[in-house]
Amino acid sequence: MPHKEEIMAAKMMILLAMLLGAPSWATVLAASPEQTDKDSYVVTGTLLELDLIKRSGKIKTDLDQTIAFTVTRPDLFEGLSVGKRITVRLNDQGQAIKVMEMTIPELPSIER
Repeated sequence: MPHKEEIMAAKMMILLAMLLGAPSWATVLAASPEQTDKDSYVVTGTLLELDLIKRSGKIKTDLDQTIAFTVTRPDLFEGLSVGKRITVRLNDQGQAIKVMEMTIPELPSIER
């Protein structure tokens, strides 16, 4: 049966290995495609068209440009309708990978 010193030494080695390995795991997690989004871009504007059957949509930006996109996950557009102001993250193939509805912030009242 191992002595207390040997058990303690084994625990210390395991702890040291975990501490030294932590930065490499953090690098792997930080480099995942979902978090870095290197091959994507963000578009903000008004939802002009949304056809979930054809899996397509269009956004009109504040610069009066129309951007077409492909809907790969219809659940991202739940509760949204034409005319809503949204922000969409598109991948390099023009597929919507993230959608956020933009709400107009409430301004404080100037009445006294």
